[in-house]
Amino acid sequence: MLHMHLPSDARIVDEIFSLTGTPKCRDEGWLMAMVSTYGKTTRELKEFTWNDDDSISIPSKKRPVRPLHPQWVYLFQLKEKQPSKLKSRWSSLAKSLEKKQKDGLVNLSLDSLLLAYKIRKVYYTPLKQSERSLVAA
Repeated sequence: MLHMHLPSDARIVDEIFSLTGTPKCRDEGWLMAMVSTYGKTTRELKEFTWNDDDSISIPSKKRPVRPLHPQWVYLFQLKEKQPSKLKSRWSSLAKSLEKKQKDGLVNLSLDSLLLAYKIRKVYYTPLKQSERSLVAA
């Protein structure tokens, strides 16, 4: 079994700023920020659209996807720094991010970012009333 070290939020933020601050990695850093903020794979994000409340709509999902850390949308300037002509170059951007990971230019894997998001989501999601009574019993 592959051992995966879960990155802290601070490590994720540092890595994304490191990438977006490097001209050759700026767009890949933006894509990594999207994966980290919304917890979706690059394939799932491919056809996303922005909503007014900073959530995104994805054709395969019934409901909008909200960021667990809403401040990350602003911190990473996801709307403002979205790469130009994104739809036509999405596949090449996703492949470029994967290549930069393999080449060691990106220190966090997308799998570890997605797992960190899932764990954060469980931690932040309030228990339903029926689950609360089970825990209290």
